[in-house]
Amino acid sequence: MAKIGDAVFDTGPFLHLHEVHALSTLEVIQKKSITQEIKNELERYSVPLHKVKSLSIKQLSLRYKNIAKILVEAYEIDLGEATAIALAQQERISLFFTDDLEAREVAKRFHLNVHGTLGILLRAFREKKISKKEVIIIVKKISNDSTLFLTSDLVNWILKEIEAYK
Repeated sequence: MAKIGDAVFDTGPFLHLHEVHALSTLEVIQKKSITQEIKNELERYSVPLHKVKSLSIKQLSLRYKNIAKILVEAYEIDLGEATAIALAQQERISLFFTDDLEAREVAKRFHLNVHGTLGILLRAFREKKISKKEVIIIVKKISNDSTLFLTSDLVNWILKEIEAYK
């Protein structure tokens, strides 16, 4: 399985993995980039960013700061999400992680390859960073104990994907 190189993140995946003590699964992505706005949000939630390997906090150029402001106004997403999408554009990084439905839709409009927390967990399992038993426990914890809303259909689908993987 090819390594995942660079990716830009919104707050959600870091927060939700932190809530279930699974930040280490982020190691499946080699280089993780966030904006100062995302860093500030994560600090408000006491997410221990010092535990995340290969994390860069990147600044937006004036042009991309303006793009972020336009995204906030045009699509009614928050500033953190908008700056993360703008950062992906600025750095020409096509992989974007978010758990926010609106941010996901906006990112797709900008031709970003969008995934979320469950995608990280599935990848960590497939790369044998965590066992089948561990990933099932984490998925259930995210569903029951985190701030991430997951439909029962989505939880059932991901659990079937895990069970079916050889």
